[in-house]
Amino acid sequence: MARRVTATVRSCLAAGVAVLTAAALAGVPGEPAEFLAAGPDGVTGGVESRTDEAVSLRAARDSGKPVQVKSLTSETTEVFALPDGQFRAELSVGASRIRRGDQWVPVDLTLRKGADGRIAAVAHPFDLVVSGAQPNGTTELAVLGHGADRLAVGWAGRLPEPKLDGGRATYVDTLPGVDLIVEATRAGMEAFFVVKDRSAVKQVARLTLPITGPNAARAVRDAGGNTAIQDTTGRVVARTPALRMWDARVDALGNPATETAVASTIAPAAAARGTGRLDLTLTPDMRWLTDSERQYPIVIDPTINPLYTTFDTFIQAGDTVNRGGTDDLRLGRLGPTGPVTRSLLRWDTAALVGKQITSATVSFWNWWSPQCEGRSWELWTVGAVADDMIWDTQPAWNNQEATTLATAGYDASCNDAWIGISGTKFFQRAANAGDTRADMGLRATDEADSKAFKQFRSRNAATSTEVPKASVTYNSYPTVTARSTVPASTCATGSGRPLVNTLTPQLKATVADGDGTAMTVTFEWWAMNAEKAIGSASSSNVAPGATVAATVPAGAFVDGGIYRWRVKAADGVSGSDSWSSFCEMQVYTTATPVTGCTAGTDSDFNGDGVADIAIADPEATVNGQIRAGRINVTYGGSTTVHTLHESGANMPGAAEAGDRFGTSISAYDANNDGCTDLAVGVPNQAVSGQAQAGVVYVLFGSPAGLAQGPPAVWYHQDSANVPDAAEAYDWFGYAVAGSRTASGEPYLVIGAPGEGLGNPFTGVVHYLRGAVNVVMSQGSGIPGSAETDDRTGYSVAASTYHWAVGSPGEAIGTEAFAGAVNVFSHTLTNGLPTLAAGLEQNVANVSNDAEANDNFGKSISIAPYRPVGAPAGQADSLVVVGVPGEDLVVAATNTPAPDAGLVHRFHVTAANTFTELPAITYASEDGDYLGEKVVVVNTAPGSEGTNATMFVAIGVPGEDAGTSVADSGRVRIFPALANPIGTPTTLHRESGSMPGTAGVQELVGTSLSATSQRLYVGTPYGADAVYGFTWSDLKAGNTVPSVTWQPGQGGLPTGHSAFGAAIS
Repeated sequence: MARRVTATVRSCLAAGVAVLTAAALAGVPGEPAEFLAAGPDGVTGGVESRTDEAVSLRAARDSGKPVQVKSLTSETTEVFALPDGQFRAELSVGASRIRRGDQWVPVDLTLRKGADGRIAAVAHPFDLVVSGAQPNGTTELAVLGHGADRLAVGWAGRLPEPKLDGGRATYVDTLPGVDLIVEATRAGMEAFFVVKDRSAVKQVARLTLPITGPNAARAVRDAGGNTAIQDTTGRVVARTPALRMWDARVDALGNPATETAVASTIAPAAAARGTGRLDLTLTPDMRWLTDSERQYPIVIDPTINPLYTTFDTFIQAGDTVNRGGTDDLRLGRLGPTGPVTRSLLRWDTAALVGKQITSATVSFWNWWSPQCEGRSWELWTVGAVADDMIWDTQPAWNNQEATTLATAGYDASCNDAWIGISGTKFFQRAANAGDTRADMGLRATDEADSKAFKQFRSRNAATSTEVPKASVTYNSYPTVTARSTVPASTCATGSGRPLVNTLTPQLKATVADGDGTAMTVTFEWWAMNAEKAIGSASSSNVAPGATVAATVPAGAFVDGGIYRWRVKAADGVSGSDSWSSFCEMQVYTTATPVTGCTAGTDSDFNGDGVADIAIADPEATVNGQIRAGRINVTYGGSTTVHTLHESGANMPGAAEAGDRFGTSISAYDANNDGCTDLAVGVPNQAVSGQAQAGVVYVLFGSPAGLAQGPPAVWYHQDSANVPDAAEAYDWFGYAVAGSRTASGEPYLVIGAPGEGLGNPFTGVVHYLRGAVNVVMSQGSGIPGSAETDDRTGYSVAASTYHWAVGSPGEAIGTEAFAGAVNVFSHTLTNGLPTLAAGLEQNVANVSNDAEANDNFGKSISIAPYRPVGAPAGQADSLVVVGVPGEDLVVAATNTPAPDAGLVHRFHVTAANTFTELPAITYASEDGDYLGEKVVVVNTAPGSEGTNATMFVAIGVPGEDAGTSVADSGRVRIFPALANPIGTPTTLHRESGSMPGTAGVQELVGTSLSATSQRLYVGTPYGADAVYGFTWSDLKAGNTVPSVTWQPGQGGLPTGHSAFGAAIS
């Protein structure tokens, strides 16, 4: 039989500051075993062995029964130690208990009148007190909280003695024919007016409820009529959804059949000193109330919702009312023609931070479903759930974590009951991210199917036994807190690796376990860059806080060998053991060895003579920080993968949301040690409190790999060795390019296109070479004057003889964003690099005309170029400039092709002159954006340049695949010196080329990079991957990639966002 949906939507008020609880365990350093004495309970080991968790766990093992961990109890959380060595957290989305003195007691919302005449809830989270009988005058109808957190709803007029029924107080005929009802909830209280018959309508023509308290300072109302009550600092302390009223009629599902908005105002009013007052005044529509179709009683609902640590609500399409005060949650389509509904919950997960979640079930009291046959519904991790959410402001649905067919709540064969869904992945994701509040979403898999509709009880359910709950079993990961060797050395890698004067060193590690569980500790030792371990050793029953050692046996290491070792601790729970990072050492018994790198290979970060690759994902989440960014490095000589970010080893910064570490990267040998290093732009990093001022890191290569040896150095505009000052939105590091001069001196070019010099976004470029460290801008080393939106430094390029900087926003005459590029040599004039060529489409010897939005120089690339017949070492360069916004006319049809794009090629000489080769266009179409990204390479820079050794790759991200796949994109490769242009080699997702199927807006061609051996093509906006093509294959017309890198394969981590957005 169908069940009636409760139609009484009530108003609730709760204290502005909820009681917050968070279990925070301070990290305690491990203590060497030789210094550990037994505690009062006879237990040896570190301090963590005597924590409340450890003591409770030992009691559970001894008794064979769960034991409560009292220190972790909160209003919504109760934790038990289990006999198997794990813990179980029982979570509730609503308050289940409150603290009384040093004890916790269950929430009891029953209203009782005490001997002193006060009417109060037995055990209420906010100590609710409601009024007794009162004569005419202004009185406090209900009060929650104390002191600064005190909040009260008042009433002006007579109050009869209330009739008490459980948690409800009914003031009969407070106004003639109108009952006023106050009901206790675990979130606070609810109040509503019930108009019992038509004769009473005039009594509710105007109703005023004073809201008073120290924090009731002001109210802010949105376009939908939802109101936020704020304190004097603007902090929200309570919310009032858009007010509604409805009569007694219900539809087939039990929902109010006739509902309308209630006009209202809320404004500050005079109040006693030290408190605030807001008068909520309701003026219901008299015409609606007196309509002949009305059926009584009519409910008028001024709802006030509190803020609380945990929260739940449902949202429905087209609804602008905040439903956080209702007693139900919903998902699926509400009837065949009704709106789609979803539910959002916020859980207190402080006890789970950093834990290993071994199992979790989330349970809901399902009191209505349209049938007993299950329909699939889903649990998701969503973005932050706010207390005022409606359908149009719902958070992002980020990760689907579980699905189920579980159902109840229809008839006797599937009566009202708890139903569950797995929460393991959901809570593990929150634990990994360090979230003390986890945001959950529920929705039907098929939201068009009304038979998938469900109603659950919410945190506002009348009884605690129906509040959403979760049972989470977890374990604390064992950790390695210290590592060292004998002879004495600390853990280090790369050039910092210690020299150890023995072939049989002792490896030592101090281990910890937050649960106080004994562990098995395993060591492994490896030859440097080997694919498997040479040997291992384990020790069992190691107490938390103890130091354990393993000695490498004779014969495993050889004199002068370089080795690495790692360690892990396991506490018996599957999946709890995780290897530490590697430590390195070089062993010897005779003379001290000298370590180094082998130079001569492009992008060889570990100096082993094989090219490596760095793949940036500037949108990646790191340690829970969204868009912090990371870089994955794979090594050509092994399967090793390093994932680098700002919170990693040898990094001076910390991963922060929105930093976008890896927006730009450039491989070059910054310290001439033979190992390639990597410049990394982080343009959105705050510096000295200046948002998005930007920094650049230089990560050093070493035989251990990139950023595994010497600590990184970093540059920003507040650095002592970098001119200018950091300012908000400078975007220092938006573009970086590093190389070496003909004399072998490393240098780095850094663009800061957001820098404002009198006007916004004029931009600057920094040039760092040895003692030369200058900043240049238009009017100061660069031709022209600094103007709004020049964006100098948006693109930069560097090679042996020249470097270049793009100003794609430069206005040429009246043509805004026409663009310009300036090329410089390394020779200094008046302390600045010498201008070799000033390029834009209105100067002599440059084809085409400068036009608005051409974006000349949005991408640039440069390579050394020795013309045929020129002597070896001639300091010339080939500069390639992308103009993706160029409008063209297709000659064959005489039709315009706006934003078709083109590419310019310039031969820049050592004498600071230039000539242009024919501009490149091909199969031009509207919106192709040919030239969005360009790369030019010389595969034999010491030889005369020819079409067999020099190539240009051009991104065409706006090219469509056929007629139905818009902006799938492609890459076209031309001989760099081609004249005439000829037919290019094309890379795209078609048979015989890039794998997969062309996707809409995949924008292939936005990410390109190259070495003398390979072209790299990234696809960060589609099937995330980086493809490598050898130049010899491309020259032969072979468009099949020779190597592919994809997240989750070859040791690369998953969890990508824009994998391959930058490559080097």
